[in-house]
Amino acid sequence: MSKVVLVAGMCETAPFIAHADYIGVDHGAVCCMRQGIAMRKAVGDFDSITKEELAQLKQYCEVEKLPSHKNETDTEVAIEAALRMGYDDIILYGGLGGRLDHEMANLHLMIYRELPLTLMNDTNIIRVLHPGTYEVEKQHTYLSFLPLEDSCISEEGVAYPLTKRVLRVTDIYPLSNEINGTIARITIHYGRVLMMQCSDAQ
Repeated sequence: MSKVVLVAGMCETAPFIAHADYIGVDHGAVCCMRQGIAMRKAVGDFDSITKEELAQLKQYCEVEKLPSHKNETDTEVAIEAALRMGYDDIILYGGLGGRLDHEMANLHLMIYRELPLTLMNDTNIIRVLHPGTYEVEKQHTYLSFLPLEDSCISEEGVAYPLTKRVLRVTDIYPLSNEINGTIARITIHYGRVLMMQCSDAQ
């Protein structure tokens, strides 16, 4: 499995994630450059950075400059580029918060296009789980699930365990659980669910 971190414009610093390559998206590329993070490429229309920063980026890594008027978002183009480059584990950092329309668009991409995508910022990690069993490492305070369709879930190693619990698409009660130790075992028997690890903002 090959992993890439897309650092989007809604962040000021990029995280260190082991064994991952990096692609900078618009202003996120400047964040990576300032931190000395090597990037496979930078993608965007770069309307949120200065001409001097763009010139520095072109010296720093490969730059794919997009037109300002286009049908796709910078993030969408960067995800498509990552898929073409062969990555099958894509982490979008900085795609949450900021403008609500951009945040919802990123969630829409993950949920409805069934991309191998995880959304992440300092206090949240969000991904879609399909049928299967997952060992989930505790990374934030709370572990929450929302069904994207009628689903069946088991949760082990958590404060409020569930065993083959059927979730209707309108159910919202599987929120604010907590992992007891360091690992929870989650099984999706059928359906799709949105898994969220969240902490309170500081």
